[in-house]
Amino acid sequence: MNNLNDLIQRLDKILKPINDAVQGIDRLQLVRYAAIYMLVAGIVSLCGGLALIGVGALGGIGGAIGAVGINTAEQTGGLNQQDVNEANQALQELGGATAFAVVTGLLSIITAPLLLLGALGLFQRRNWGRTLAMLAFAVNAIASLLGILSGGGIWNLVWVLISAYLAYFFYRDDGLKQVLS
Repeated sequence: MNNLNDLIQRLDKILKPINDAVQGIDRLQLVRYAAIYMLVAGIVSLCGGLALIGVGALGGIGGAIGAVGINTAEQTGGLNQQDVNEANQALQELGGATAFAVVTGLLSIITAPLLLLGALGLFQRRNWGRTLAMLAFAVNAIASLLGILSGGGIWNLVWVLISAYLAYFFYRDDGLKQVLS
């Protein structure tokens, strides 16, 4: 627990300019903005997760068909050993990419209900909404980070930064704790 407190204190110093900028904003308005963000992020996470799982499944099917084709061509003498080795290496890389897509998609699908339920709790100004918001923002930041690692663009970086900051902010801000009691 002491390591978490040390991390929070370091983040307080690093994020001081941002925290100072949001000090004058009404906490109820921030809660509404966060709830709307969570609603949109939940829908995007659900759709994106389903798409990633679909892409992973298609990649898996393509890999299976490719493996059959390689075996058939090898048995009929249509490929030399170098071609077989290159094709098998490509299939292994495809397998890794499809597995990564499926795992990232599953993480996004898990994140979606957290975001949507957290949004509901924030709209109702419930303390459990704050707790779910912190958890959902943290998981969403991790899912977006995985998206960056899988070749995602600038939007994944934006989602990581926003989600990570909001997880920290909802954990740390006393005004939000009072509004969401």
